[in-house]
Amino acid sequence: MTSAVNTLTGSRKNALYIGASGDIFTKTAKALTLLYDLNREDIRASHRPPVSPDLVLIEAVGVDAHDAVELIPAVRDSVGNCPIFLIIDRRDGDILFAAAKHGVQGFIEIPGDLADILSIIHKEEQRGKGVFSGRIVSFFSLKGGVGTTTVAVNVAEQLAIHTGGSAILLDINMPLGDSALYINPEGREYYSINDFILNINRLDDDLMKNAIACHSSGLRYLGLPTNLEELESITDVNIKMVLTVLRRYYNYVIIDCPSDLNPVTLACLDDSAAIMLVAEPSLSSMRAVRVAFDTCRQLGYPAQRLKLIMNRTLPQGDEIIDELLEALQIPVDANIENNYLTFVSALHKGCLLQEFAPKSRANQQMKDIATLLLPDELEEDKPLLSANSRKKPAWLSFLFKSRPAARIEAGT
Repeated sequence: MTSAVNTLTGSRKNALYIGASGDIFTKTAKALTLLYDLNREDIRASHRPPVSPDLVLIEAVGVDAHDAVELIPAVRDSVGNCPIFLIIDRRDGDILFAAAKHGVQGFIEIPGDLADILSIIHKEEQRGKGVFSGRIVSFFSLKGGVGTTTVAVNVAEQLAIHTGGSAILLDINMPLGDSALYINPEGREYYSINDFILNINRLDDDLMKNAIACHSSGLRYLGLPTNLEELESITDVNIKMVLTVLRRYYNYVIIDCPSDLNPVTLACLDDSAAIMLVAEPSLSSMRAVRVAFDTCRQLGYPAQRLKLIMNRTLPQGDEIIDELLEALQIPVDANIENNYLTFVSALHKGCLLQEFAPKSRANQQMKDIATLLLPDELEEDKPLLSANSRKKPAWLSFLFKSRPAARIEAGT
């Protein structure tokens, strides 16, 4: 028996505790005893601890909580990339936000979390390693009115069904966003994107489950605030932070993007594993497609990241559009037939196609698009075609020629 205990003790990791409370230290050491040896050290930025720790716990309770947060950068300099957790006695937004900015891995709230401290540490470490790293999919078009939102919400529903509810739709199509008309999350108060940003450092599994709207299909939904003044908080930096958190909890984060290349849109496209470019068979939409592909090439996005979805196509096709796409060397990944009545009727009912017309051709096409986003369908990265490699019909050149950037002469 003694030998077994010694073997277990020898396999334990080193943990460092920084704090003044002997009582909290003792209880924390007992909770960690299965996997960690917990030691107390007075650490400064000027030297490293005697034993390189595998885990650091910083006590931030009572009136000294803010001072403890200020110590985090010095601790980080001393212990390197070792995970740091903050022990707190209340969820103070200022403290949590400041600690998160300093790179704290997670929070242990006493006394309740001590019983599950090993589970909390393990889960956060797994998330930090990308084990819970979901795929971000952006639905985007530089031309409004082509059905981007309709396609996004219905494909998102199919992904939610496929993953057993591990998909969330993020609507950043400012200022209003129309996806709520399909999801219909009424009846109680749910988090908006603004609420999510304000509470991002107190989010846990329970809050993610109860505060975010859930469609009957299992699809989660995070929409825009109804107060337009709150849109100011939706910046590129904040959206990247939101995406980082969401992809830890969901297999798929589906984004309904605005129809312009503002910083928020670019932040989403940068982090996307797939960019679903939605278009319709019209010359104005094709020009938007060409600009979008050229822009993505200039931004260095790999070719396999972009997938062209042609919406509202006709059974007989469109010879001019087909000729143009062939000349631009842009492949069509999926077609959605023009079925206006089905889509509008579903919208008027406030429901998605899977519920309104599950056996319809339109719903099957949404399933086909969702299939394109499954991991097995990914291709190896390859560069986008250069602009010079594309040939355009001469009679359409005036629509698609590149325009040089305007020059500003010195002194003007």
